[in-house]
Amino acid sequence: MRRYLYAICSTLLISAIGLSQNLELNGTEKIQLVTSIENLAHVESVAYSDSTQLLYVSVQADQQPGDGSIVTLNLEGIVQDRSYVTGLNNPKGIAIFNNKLYVSDQKELVEIQLATGEILNKYHAGDELFLNDVAIDDQGQVYVSDMRSSSIYKLDTQSNYTKWLSTPLLENPNGLLVQNDTLYVAAWGLPEKNKKSRASGRFLKVSLLDQSITAITPTAQGNLDGLQTYDQNHFLISDWSAGILYKVSKNGDVVVFLKSQPSVGDHLYLQDKKLLILPLNRQNTVQFFKL
Repeated sequence: MRRYLYAICSTLLISAIGLSQNLELNGTEKIQLVTSIENLAHVESVAYSDSTQLLYVSVQADQQPGDGSIVTLNLEGIVQDRSYVTGLNNPKGIAIFNNKLYVSDQKELVEIQLATGEILNKYHAGDELFLNDVAIDDQGQVYVSDMRSSSIYKLDTQSNYTKWLSTPLLENPNGLLVQNDTLYVAAWGLPEKNKKSRASGRFLKVSLLDQSITAITPTAQGNLDGLQTYDQNHFLISDWSAGILYKVSKNGDVVVFLKSQPSVGDHLYLQDKKLLILPLNRQNTVQFFKL
C-alpha cells in the first residue's frame, strides 16, 4: 500500500505509524511509503553494502543470550536470509567497511566476514556497559558508542581495541557518524538529577585529531538515536522516545522532518537512491520510504 505525503518549506511532517493510517497532505515535497516488513523481533539498525546490494538488519529478538541475529533484505524489502548471522546477544549498531561488517553486541564489538556471515573476531575491553552504534572512518578505524558509561571505544587498523574517550561531555553517546576528521554524535542525554524529567541529549561533534567536543545544537533535542547524512549541510537524526526524525544543519538549526512512532532506531538514508529505511523496534517492523 502506498501513501503520498507532502510538507511545507521542505520540512516533512509525516505520521508514519502504519500502512493503514490516514495521512495529511500539505506543501510541495513528497515522500512515498513503499513497503513495510513485519515480524522482525525488536529490529534496531540497518546498514547497506554496495558490493552485495543488500541491507543488513540487526534483530534483538527477546534480548536473551544467543537469540539475536542479523537478517538481510534486498532494496525492495524482501527478506533474503533470516539466518545470515545468528547466536548474537543483543545486536544494535551496524557498520560496513570493505569486506567486513561490524556490529555492537551488548558488551562486545563483533567482526563478521561480509560475504559469508562468519564471525571472525569479538572485541571486549572489559568495562563496557551498553554498546550501541558503530561508525567507521576512511582508514577503517571503528568507533563504538557506550550509552551507559558516556564513552566511545575504538578498534584501530592493527586490531587494538581500547576506550578512546570517556566523559560526561559526550552526554551518553548513541548514534555515530564519521565525516573526514569529525565524529558526529547523537546523544541520548545524561540522567536528570531530580529524576522528574527524562534524559535529553544534544547533537555533538568530536574532533578525531584532538578529541575536542563541540555542541552543534545549543539545547537538548531528546533521546537521540540514529544519525545519517541527508545532504552536504544537513543530517537526519532520530529521537527514540518521541518517534521523530529531525533534519539538523551543521549550524545547529533543527526542523521536524518526519513524525513516526516511539522506538524508531538507527535508520538508514541512501542519498543516491532517495530511500529512507526506518527500523521500528517495539513494532518489530522496518518501513521503506521513497523521497
